[in-house]
Amino acid sequence: MNKFAVVEQILQNKPFTNPRDEGHAFAPINIALCKYWGKRDEELNLPMTSSLSISLGSKGAYIRVTINTKPKDEIYINGELILNTEFVKSLQNFLDLFRPAKTFYKTTITIDVPIAIGLASSACIYAALVQALNHLYRWQLNRTRLSILARLGSGSACRSLWKGFVEWRVGTSPDGMDSHGFPMGHVWPELRIGLHVINRNKKLISSREAMRRTVATAKLYPSWPTKTAKDLVTLKQAIRNQDFKLLAETAETNALTMHAIMRNAIPPIIYTLPETIQARKTIWELRNTGTPVYFTQDAGPNLKLLFLESETKTIREAFPELEIIAPFSNPENAQVILVDENDKAIDTKEKLIAHQQGHLHRAFSVFIMRKRDNSIEMLLQQRREDKYHSGNLWSNTCCSHPRPDEDIISAAQRRLQEEMNCFADLYRVGKFQYFAKFANGLIENELDHVLVGTTEKESFLVNRREVQDYKWMKLSVLLKDLQHNPDKYTPWLPKALQIVLASSS
Repeated sequence: MNKFAVVEQILQNKPFTNPRDEGHAFAPINIALCKYWGKRDEELNLPMTSSLSISLGSKGAYIRVTINTKPKDEIYINGELILNTEFVKSLQNFLDLFRPAKTFYKTTITIDVPIAIGLASSACIYAALVQALNHLYRWQLNRTRLSILARLGSGSACRSLWKGFVEWRVGTSPDGMDSHGFPMGHVWPELRIGLHVINRNKKLISSREAMRRTVATAKLYPSWPTKTAKDLVTLKQAIRNQDFKLLAETAETNALTMHAIMRNAIPPIIYTLPETIQARKTIWELRNTGTPVYFTQDAGPNLKLLFLESETKTIREAFPELEIIAPFSNPENAQVILVDENDKAIDTKEKLIAHQQGHLHRAFSVFIMRKRDNSIEMLLQQRREDKYHSGNLWSNTCCSHPRPDEDIISAAQRRLQEEMNCFADLYRVGKFQYFAKFANGLIENELDHVLVGTTEKESFLVNRREVQDYKWMKLSVLLKDLQHNPDKYTPWLPKALQIVLASSS
């Protein structure tokens, strides 16, 4: 059976007529705790073993698909038209499975992780793409069907249709209809994943080729299915019981075993770099001194750290540029800190309720700056049009609320990474209180801490679920535009900016 036959079986004559103007969808990256390594059917991407992953919340790919008016496919990644790469060819081959006669697509991909470095970029891209096509053509396929279609593009993509823990069951059917993702439904709010990017260069050996070589030549490979079957049972038990040590130890040994088997291939496959080994040693040293932190490693040199929320400060000190993700956080249900006018914490309240009832709460605004040609430039972001308020408006680099028991600096650095994929040392320059009512009934009543930092980065892989656009703007131009076009900007920006200017005068 080939991929076209699988698509035909799933679509069952669903129409390609009457498409929307645009299909769009988001899918998260997923990190395998029990790895999938090796295929029993390369055409259909059917695995040798089952696997289990955790999806990373809002970290992933947002895709828009339209019918192109030009007689060719166009694929944009983070705003850049990409031509004649292996990745583009693979995407075009996948789109061929869903291509009516004389139809071409314009596909716009916004992704906040580098591609082909072992951070599951293909998983979130193909998972988002099938959902965008489903939306474009109004097929109304369920997630199980979409999981099977995503698997045809990239095996691990079948796990990126859901949040949280997802099992990819190996299946036995030759057509692969029983080989797809199964969400486990367990929630573990304290669990944290840290992305430690060691090298952003594209892998020299693709995962597909590495799997093929390992299965064909590694004498240790026959032990792999037995290992993964045992690890899968253990991981499920750990998740059910929220046994962190059991979960993390099992994930780490599973990854180390996979890399050992790859080194046994002919010729050996080695993704690990000296920097990877040093990072592993740091993690083991932390464990030896009482900090429970572990790692997993996919087909690349980069590590994903596993730890609990309570260890965040220690982990951050050891890995200052680590991107820390709370996979089970729901930004709309987050708790904000209610304060009095002296900034004394008096209670916590769900974020949305606090904004509905107008409670005074603690917030922060971050300004990232740089010096260019003897001028100061500010990094501004345009808020997503569907934000709960102030959509489409331009504002400072990022703003949000600290979580309960989270200090302002840590919260601001976390949010700066989550929204702008930017790390910078931040320092506080002041605070102010402001009050604003919005047309949708929400109320901002905040005691806002203002923080500043600098960077030399020119461009950013921003979180498109939060940020619609961004730009560097000269301070002098910004001040004039705030006077002449105040409606383009968020109501707190002028007040926060005055705090920044006062601190530097």
